[in-house]
Amino acid sequence: GQPVAEKTAVNLYDDQKSIQDSLYTDHIDYLMFFKDSVRGLQPGAPLEFRGIRLGTVSKVPFFASKMRQVFNDDYRIPVLVRIEPERLKAQLGENADVAAHLAELLKRGLRASLKTGNLVTGALYVDLDFYPKEPPITGLREFDGYEIIPTVSSGLAQIQQRLVETLDKINNLPLNPMIEQATNTLSESQRTMRRLQTTLDNMNKITSSQSMQQLPADMQTTLRELNRSMQGFQPGSAAYNKMVADMQRLDQVLRELQPVLKTLNEKSNALVFEAKDKKDPEPKRAKQ
Repeated sequence: GQPVAEKTAVNLYDDQKSIQDSLYTDHIDYLMFFKDSVRGLQPGAPLEFRGIRLGTVSKVPFFASKMRQVFNDDYRIPVLVRIEPERLKAQLGENADVAAHLAELLKRGLRASLKTGNLVTGALYVDLDFYPKEPPITGLREFDGYEIIPTVSSGLAQIQQRLVETLDKINNLPLNPMIEQATNTLSESQRTMRRLQTTLDNMNKITSSQSMQQLPADMQTTLRELNRSMQGFQPGSAAYNKMVADMQRLDQVLRELQPVLKTLNEKSNALVFEAKDKKDPEPKRAKQ
Protein backbone atom coordinates (compact mmCIF):
# COMPACT_ATOMS: atom_id res chain seq x y z
CA GLY A 1 0.00 0.00 0.00
CA GLN A 2 0.85 3.68 -0.05
CA PRO A 3 2.98 5.16 2.73
CA VAL A 4 1.06 6.90 5.48
CA ALA A 5 1.47 10.64 5.54
CA GLU A 6 2.89 12.33 8.59
CA LYS A 7 0.39 13.17 11.38
CA THR A 8 -2.29 10.97 9.86
CA ALA A 9 -4.94 10.10 12.47
CA VAL A 10 -5.50 6.37 12.89
CA ASN A 11 -8.51 4.96 14.72
CA LEU A 12 -7.81 2.09 17.07
CA TYR A 13 -10.47 -0.47 17.98
CA ASP A 14 -10.73 -3.08 20.71
CA ASP A 15 -11.52 -5.95 18.35
CA GLN A 16 -12.84 -6.87 14.91
CA LYS A 17 -16.44 -6.53 16.10
CA SER A 18 -15.80 -2.91 17.08
CA ILE A 19 -14.43 -2.25 13.58
CA GLN A 20 -17.58 -3.68 12.01
CA ASP A 21 -19.85 -1.66 14.31
CA SER A 22 -18.03 1.55 13.36
CA LEU A 23 -19.09 1.08 9.73
CA TYR A 24 -22.71 1.88 10.64
CA THR A 25 -22.56 5.67 10.66
CA ASP A 26 -26.23 6.38 9.92
CA HIS A 27 -28.47 6.04 12.97
CA ILE A 28 -31.79 7.12 14.51
CA ASP A 29 -31.82 7.98 18.22
CA TYR A 30 -34.56 6.76 20.55
CA LEU A 31 -35.19 7.19 24.26
CA MET A 32 -36.24 4.42 26.64
CA PHE A 33 -37.25 4.59 30.31
CA PHE A 34 -36.56 1.41 32.31
CA LYS A 35 -38.10 0.62 35.67
CA ASP A 36 -35.69 -2.31 36.15
CA SER A 37 -32.13 -1.84 37.35
CA VAL A 38 -29.69 -0.91 34.56
CA ARG A 39 -26.71 -2.26 36.46
CA GLY A 40 -24.74 -4.23 33.87
CA LEU A 41 -25.99 -2.20 30.88
CA GLN A 42 -23.09 -0.34 29.29
CA PRO A 43 -22.73 2.02 26.30
CA GLY A 44 -21.99 -0.12 23.26
CA ALA A 45 -24.30 -2.94 24.37
CA PRO A 46 -26.40 -4.44 21.58
CA LEU A 47 -29.97 -3.52 20.74
CA GLU A 48 -31.56 -6.68 19.33
CA PHE A 49 -34.80 -8.11 18.02
CA ARG A 50 -34.96 -11.83 18.84
CA GLY A 51 -31.20 -12.15 18.46
CA ILE A 52 -30.84 -9.90 15.39
CA ARG A 53 -28.69 -6.82 15.98
CA LEU A 54 -30.58 -3.61 15.15
CA GLY A 55 -28.52 -0.99 16.90
CA THR A 56 -26.49 0.04 19.93
CA VAL A 57 -26.93 1.51 23.40
CA SER A 58 -25.51 5.05 23.37
CA LYS A 59 -25.75 6.43 26.91
CA VAL A 60 -26.63 4.89 30.29
CA PRO A 61 -28.16 6.77 32.02
CA PHE A 62 -29.10 9.63 29.73
CA PHE A 63 -30.14 12.79 31.57
CA ALA A 64 -31.33 15.54 29.24
CA SER A 65 -31.24 19.13 30.41
CA LYS A 66 -35.05 19.33 30.77
CA MET A 67 -35.42 15.96 32.48
CA ARG A 68 -36.70 16.03 36.06
CA GLN A 69 -37.92 13.02 38.05
CA VAL A 70 -38.87 12.40 41.65
CA PHE A 71 -37.22 9.43 43.37
CA ASN A 72 -40.08 7.07 44.17
CA ASP A 73 -41.20 3.49 43.48
CA ASP A 74 -42.09 4.42 39.88
CA TYR A 75 -38.73 5.99 39.03
CA ARG A 76 -37.58 5.24 35.46
CA ILE A 77 -33.95 5.26 34.27
CA PRO A 78 -33.55 6.98 30.88
CA VAL A 79 -31.39 5.17 28.32
CA LEU A 80 -30.45 6.55 24.90
CA VAL A 81 -30.19 4.00 22.08
CA ARG A 82 -29.69 4.23 18.37
CA ILE A 83 -31.15 2.07 15.62
CA GLU A 84 -28.79 1.68 12.66
CA PRO A 85 -30.87 1.42 9.44
CA GLU A 86 -27.93 0.01 7.46
CA ARG A 87 -28.30 -3.20 9.46
CA LEU A 88 -31.85 -3.59 8.08
CA LYS A 89 -31.19 -3.10 4.38
CA ALA A 90 -31.47 -6.81 3.64
CA GLN A 91 -34.87 -7.05 5.37
CA LEU A 92 -36.47 -3.69 4.51
CA GLY A 93 -34.66 -2.58 1.35
CA GLU A 94 -32.34 0.30 0.54
CA ASN A 95 -34.86 3.15 0.78
CA ALA A 96 -37.09 1.86 3.57
CA ASP A 97 -38.45 4.37 6.08
CA VAL A 98 -37.19 2.68 9.26
CA ALA A 99 -38.72 5.28 11.61
CA ALA A 100 -42.21 4.88 10.09
CA HIS A 101 -41.87 1.09 10.09
CA LEU A 102 -40.88 1.12 13.77
CA ALA A 103 -43.79 3.42 14.67
CA GLU A 104 -46.18 0.90 13.10
CA LEU A 105 -44.59 -1.97 15.03
CA LEU A 106 -44.99 -0.05 18.31
CA LYS A 107 -48.75 0.10 17.67
CA ARG A 108 -48.73 -3.70 17.34
CA GLY A 109 -47.10 -4.20 20.74
CA LEU A 110 -43.36 -3.86 20.14
CA ARG A 111 -41.66 -3.10 23.47
CA ALA A 112 -38.13 -3.00 24.88
CA SER A 113 -36.83 -4.93 27.88
CA LEU A 114 -33.50 -5.68 29.53
CA LYS A 115 -32.05 -9.15 29.04
CA THR A 116 -28.96 -10.86 30.46
CA GLY A 117 -26.24 -11.31 27.84
CA ASN A 118 -23.61 -12.86 30.11
CA LEU A 119 -24.45 -14.66 33.35
CA VAL A 120 -20.83 -14.52 34.54
CA THR A 121 -20.28 -10.77 34.13
CA GLY A 122 -23.92 -9.73 34.52
CA ALA A 123 -23.78 -7.78 31.23
CA LEU A 124 -27.17 -6.68 29.90
CA TYR A 125 -28.50 -5.80 26.47
CA VAL A 126 -31.73 -4.24 25.18
CA ASP A 127 -34.18 -6.65 23.55
CA LEU A 128 -37.10 -5.68 21.33
CA ASP A 129 -40.05 -8.04 21.06
CA PHE A 130 -43.82 -8.09 20.78
CA TYR A 131 -46.01 -8.07 23.89
CA PRO A 132 -49.60 -8.22 22.59
CA LYS A 133 -51.10 -8.15 26.09
CA GLU A 134 -49.47 -4.81 26.90
CA PRO A 135 -51.92 -1.86 26.87
CA PRO A 136 -51.74 0.60 23.95
CA ILE A 137 -49.39 3.56 24.22
CA THR A 138 -51.20 6.43 25.92
CA GLY A 139 -48.43 8.39 27.65
CA LEU A 140 -45.58 10.58 26.45
CA ARG A 141 -44.31 9.55 23.01
CA GLU A 142 -41.55 12.13 22.57
CA PHE A 143 -39.19 13.96 24.90
CA ASP A 144 -36.63 16.65 24.09
CA GLY A 145 -36.71 15.72 20.40
CA TYR A 146 -36.31 11.96 20.94
CA GLU A 147 -39.00 9.42 20.07
CA ILE A 148 -39.77 7.14 23.03
CA ILE A 149 -39.86 3.35 22.77
CA PRO A 150 -42.04 1.93 25.60
CA THR A 151 -40.51 -0.67 27.90
CA VAL A 152 -41.67 -3.64 29.97
CA SER A 153 -40.12 -5.37 32.95
CA SER A 154 -37.93 -8.31 32.04
CA GLY A 155 -38.90 -11.87 32.94
CA LEU A 156 -36.00 -12.08 35.41
CA ALA A 157 -37.18 -9.00 37.28
CA GLN A 158 -40.71 -10.41 37.48
CA ILE A 159 -39.40 -13.75 38.77
CA GLN A 160 -37.28 -12.00 41.39
CA GLN A 161 -40.29 -9.95 42.49
CA ARG A 162 -42.44 -13.09 42.85
CA LEU A 163 -39.67 -14.83 44.80
CA VAL A 164 -39.36 -11.89 47.18
CA GLU A 165 -43.14 -11.87 47.71
CA THR A 166 -43.13 -15.64 48.34
CA LEU A 167 -40.25 -15.35 50.80
CA ASP A 168 -42.05 -12.56 52.62
CA LYS A 169 -45.11 -14.81 52.97
CA ILE A 170 -42.95 -17.67 54.26
CA ASN A 171 -41.19 -15.33 56.68
CA ASN A 172 -44.57 -14.16 58.02
CA LEU A 173 -45.88 -17.67 58.65
CA PRO A 174 -46.10 -18.68 62.35
CA LEU A 175 -43.63 -21.52 61.76
CA ASN A 176 -42.18 -21.64 65.26
CA PRO A 177 -45.60 -22.09 66.98
CA MET A 178 -46.49 -24.73 64.38
CA ILE A 179 -43.31 -26.69 65.06
CA GLU A 180 -43.80 -26.33 68.81
CA GLN A 181 -47.35 -27.67 68.46
CA ALA A 182 -46.12 -30.58 66.32
CA THR A 183 -43.43 -31.37 68.89
CA ASN A 184 -46.01 -31.36 71.68
CA THR A 185 -48.25 -33.65 69.62
CA LEU A 186 -45.35 -36.05 69.10
CA SER A 187 -44.56 -36.09 72.82
CA GLU A 188 -48.22 -36.74 73.65
CA SER A 189 -48.29 -39.60 71.13
CA GLN A 190 -45.27 -41.15 72.77
CA ARG A 191 -46.93 -40.91 76.20
CA THR A 192 -50.09 -42.50 74.74
CA MET A 193 -48.03 -45.38 73.38
CA ARG A 194 -46.48 -45.97 76.78
CA ARG A 195 -49.92 -45.95 78.46
CA LEU A 196 -51.21 -48.36 75.80
CA GLN A 197 -48.33 -50.74 76.50
CA THR A 198 -49.11 -50.65 80.23
CA THR A 199 -52.76 -51.41 79.49
CA LEU A 200 -51.78 -54.36 77.31
CA ASP A 201 -49.57 -55.76 80.04
CA ASN A 202 -52.41 -55.47 82.55
CA MET A 203 -54.83 -57.16 80.17
CA ASN A 204 -52.44 -60.06 79.71
CA LYS A 205 -52.21 -60.48 83.47
CA ILE A 206 -55.98 -60.37 83.85
CA THR A 207 -56.77 -62.90 81.13
CA SER A 208 -54.18 -65.36 82.43
CA SER A 209 -55.05 -65.00 86.14
CA GLN A 210 -56.93 -67.64 88.16
CA SER A 211 -59.69 -65.16 89.02
CA MET A 212 -60.46 -64.89 85.32
CA GLN A 213 -61.78 -68.46 85.41
CA GLN A 214 -64.35 -67.48 88.04
CA LEU A 215 -65.98 -64.83 85.81
CA PRO A 216 -69.09 -65.62 83.76
CA ALA A 217 -68.42 -67.17 80.35
CA ASP A 218 -69.72 -64.14 78.42
CA MET A 219 -67.41 -61.77 80.28
CA GLN A 220 -64.45 -64.11 79.76
CA THR A 221 -65.15 -64.18 76.02
CA THR A 222 -65.42 -60.39 75.87
CA LEU A 223 -62.12 -59.89 77.72
CA ARG A 224 -60.32 -62.39 75.50
CA GLU A 225 -61.61 -60.67 72.34
CA LEU A 226 -60.54 -57.30 73.73
CA ASN A 227 -57.12 -58.72 74.52
CA ARG A 228 -56.76 -60.12 70.98
CA SER A 229 -57.73 -56.76 69.51
CA MET A 230 -55.14 -54.94 71.60
CA GLN A 231 -52.43 -57.45 70.69
CA GLY A 232 -52.26 -55.69 67.32
CA PHE A 233 -50.71 -52.68 69.07
CA GLN A 234 -48.01 -54.59 70.95
CA PRO A 235 -44.33 -53.98 70.13
CA GLY A 236 -43.42 -55.90 66.98
CA SER A 237 -46.91 -55.76 65.46
CA ALA A 238 -47.49 -54.09 62.07
CA ALA A 239 -49.70 -51.33 63.50
CA TYR A 240 -47.24 -50.61 66.31
CA ASN A 241 -44.24 -50.52 63.96
CA LYS A 242 -46.05 -48.20 61.53
CA MET A 243 -47.01 -45.82 64.32
CA VAL A 244 -43.46 -45.73 65.65
CA ALA A 245 -42.02 -45.22 62.14
CA ASP A 246 -44.43 -42.33 61.48
CA MET A 247 -43.46 -40.64 64.73
CA GLN A 248 -39.75 -41.12 63.98
CA ARG A 249 -40.16 -39.58 60.52
CA LEU A 250 -42.07 -36.65 61.99
CA ASP A 251 -39.35 -36.14 64.57
CA GLN A 252 -36.67 -36.24 61.84
CA VAL A 253 -38.52 -33.69 59.70
CA LEU A 254 -38.87 -31.34 62.67
CA ARG A 255 -35.15 -31.62 63.42
CA GLU A 256 -34.21 -30.93 59.78
CA LEU A 257 -36.51 -27.91 59.64
CA GLN A 258 -34.86 -26.20 62.59
CA PRO A 259 -31.68 -24.96 60.76
CA VAL A 260 -33.71 -23.98 57.67
CA LEU A 261 -36.13 -21.90 59.73
CA LYS A 262 -33.28 -20.32 61.64
CA THR A 263 -31.59 -19.34 58.35
CA LEU A 264 -34.83 -17.89 56.92
CA ASN A 265 -35.42 -15.95 60.11
CA GLU A 266 -31.93 -14.41 59.89
CA LYS A 267 -31.95 -13.92 56.10
CA SER A 268 -35.32 -14.13 54.36
CA ASN A 269 -33.86 -14.36 50.82
CA ALA A 270 -31.60 -17.33 51.65
CA LEU A 271 -33.69 -19.57 49.35
CA VAL A 272 -32.59 -17.48 46.35
CA PHE A 273 -29.14 -16.28 47.38
CA GLU A 274 -26.79 -18.59 49.21
CA ALA A 275 -26.54 -17.70 52.88
CA LYS A 276 -22.99 -17.01 53.99
CA ASP A 277 -21.67 -19.04 56.85
CA LYS A 278 -21.05 -17.09 60.00
CA LYS A 279 -17.44 -16.79 61.03
CA ASP A 280 -16.42 -18.54 64.20
CA PRO A 281 -16.06 -16.08 67.06
CA GLU A 282 -12.47 -15.07 67.61
CA PRO A 283 -11.37 -15.56 71.22
CA LYS A 284 -10.15 -12.40 72.89
CA ARG A 285 -7.20 -12.10 75.21
CA ALA A 286 -8.13 -11.76 78.84
CA LYS A 287 -7.64 -8.35 80.37
CA GLN A 288 -4.59 -8.07 82.58
